[in-house]
Amino acid sequence: MIKDLIKNVAYPMIKSRPDFLILGTQKAGTTSLYNYLIQHSDVIKNNSFKEIHYFDEFPNYQRGFGWYLGYFPSKKQKENKLTLDATPEDLYFQHIPQLIKKDLGNIKMIAILRNPVYRAYSAWQMYHSFSKNPHTHLRNIADQRTFLEAIEEEQKGIKIEYPYDYINRGKYADQLKNYYKHFDKENLLILNFDQFKDDLDNLLNSICDFLSLEYFSSEKLQEFKEIKYNSGKYKVEKSESELQGIQQLKDYFIPYNEELYNLLGYRYTW
Repeated sequence: MIKDLIKNVAYPMIKSRPDFLILGTQKAGTTSLYNYLIQHSDVIKNNSFKEIHYFDEFPNYQRGFGWYLGYFPSKKQKENKLTLDATPEDLYFQHIPQLIKKDLGNIKMIAILRNPVYRAYSAWQMYHSFSKNPHTHLRNIADQRTFLEAIEEEQKGIKIEYPYDYINRGKYADQLKNYYKHFDKENLLILNFDQFKDDLDNLLNSICDFLSLEYFSSEKLQEFKEIKYNSGKYKVEKSESELQGIQQLKDYFIPYNEELYNLLGYRYTW
């Protein structure tokens, strides 16, 4: 497209590029984190919803780096502030780290990890709820299966049209090792989703340290604790079938979690 060709020539000169990325994982608080960070006086949001989907969606990547930069503020608007992209699929897909390295160099990145059992269940709740969504594009990817059916089919290797990947998305050690092939460990800040509920102050302070930002005020931190972003309105009570699926995954993920702990050098209470 002519417009994309023009963007690929002009935008690298006038547009800012992201200073850091929130890689994911899916259903682990990336929306909340994005909304917290863009309220920092030294962070400026991008010109779209938080998820640009440049690296993970091939048709977008084909449109060129200028297309991607079109979603970020101009260099004049940005001044000395930091800007970011928060696409939660970026942690998962194997080809993405080398694309990030090619286009953005040694950029800083943040990954939020969630207990893979409850991450899988939350993702299933989301996709399952899409069957009643008024938007056709979401109904088209709704997962009609029960949670137990979904995870058992994945364990058996049964392929379906839409890649929900409830189980494989929770194998975090493989995903981090894939990034460590292309980046130093110092480029990645690894966070635990549980901190959003239990230790938000220290979670955000660690991010500010990582990005060389001033800490949020105590008033702002208290405000964050009272606001929920992208919180799914799903039923709380789990069926017997769902509880069975959760228990199966708890057993399944034991060795994968151990691999993660060995890689990180510390343990979570998963």
